[in-house]
Amino acid sequence: MTDRESEQLDYQQPATLEAARARIEQLERQLQAERERRREIEANERCFRELAEHIREVIWMTDETGDELVYVCPAYEKIWGQNCDDLYDDPRERLARVHEEDKPRVLEAFRQNARTGNYDEIYRIQRPDGELRWIRDRAFPVENEHGQVYRLAGLALDITDRIEFNDRISNLQTSINTHDRMSVFASLGTGLAHDLSQPLTAARNFIARARMGFQSSPDEIRQTLERADTEISRAVAIIHHLRDFARQGRPTRKHQPLGPIIDDVHQLLDPALRANNIRYDGPSVASLKNLDLPVDEVFIQQILRNLVSNSIDAFDAHENATKSLAVNVNSDDGEFVDIHISDNGAGVDDSVEVFEPFATTKPDGVGLGLAVSRTLARSHGGDLLLASRGHASANGAENARTVFTLRLPRH
Repeated sequence: MTDRESEQLDYQQPATLEAARARIEQLERQLQAERERRREIEANERCFRELAEHIREVIWMTDETGDELVYVCPAYEKIWGQNCDDLYDDPRERLARVHEEDKPRVLEAFRQNARTGNYDEIYRIQRPDGELRWIRDRAFPVENEHGQVYRLAGLALDITDRIEFNDRISNLQTSINTHDRMSVFASLGTGLAHDLSQPLTAARNFIARARMGFQSSPDEIRQTLERADTEISRAVAIIHHLRDFARQGRPTRKHQPLGPIIDDVHQLLDPALRANNIRYDGPSVASLKNLDLPVDEVFIQQILRNLVSNSIDAFDAHENATKSLAVNVNSDDGEFVDIHISDNGAGVDDSVEVFEPFATTKPDGVGLGLAVSRTLARSHGGDLLLASRGHASANGAENARTVFTLRLPRH
């Protein structure tokens, strides 16, 4: 029996009164079920419209090509600044408001990806009043019962506040980075003054010697002037080095032996060590001849100079029978090299946050040296740590020496 024949049998005239009553009851049940379904659909539609009319996001729906608008929620008027009726008249208006710089990318992405569910774009729109808004727009395919795409549904979010917030955070971070770089220059002032004055003074002496060498041979005068030129070039290199750091905010790293860097710091501060009767124990250049690291020589010397100078100052308030300062290098780790600077001076009180900017125990100290030194160490991918405070701690453990550890990556 075909469906049409079955339908005809269902609607043939009842033969008896009982059959007619049964048929009426059946129709009443069907009518009641239909009313229930209609009420459910109306309730669902009412909930959807209440949701769509109160959310801040734009819900939109078009045919499978995107050319015919099926639905757009009222939030469109608030975000796009256009009437919804205008969009129903011309659905292309939604993307027509995309900023000219973003439009080619967005239109191409919508054409290629909307039907596959991969359309997810961030772009700017130009409202009729001239205001720019940032939008995140997504599209999803809607399939019918046969698995065919017959509509496109989408969700557009106004993310202008988020973009502006991220911009403020970025600007703030830029200001912080600039402040950090200025703090570096403030902290390194004394050391850099020496780095610049040393070659400039040497160059001046060489030039003075050349001026007075009228009885010398031409070769001797030439060699003296060449040495003066070398020292001036060294001072210029330091200035250029700092200029690059101020612009880029990162050190100029290159592979070079660690031994000469440590030895230069020792030679520089040796007069102060001798004047304070401090015994210095450090590695020889020969013992580190095979240890090359990718570092910024000027900045690593500044960190080590600052740490050694702090150790020298630590003896001012601590009279030791034997004053001892040591620099040790531990290269056992495959990833990092640790340089330990230790002394048996007064130690560091538990209440002092040594790496906090402007925290200092020196009467004439600024409190930027260790903070900036840690910044420079971390800019290398390493760190600067206080390994031991050098006195009896709160739990009663006795630490004989104050130890700072400069950790530098091998690669």
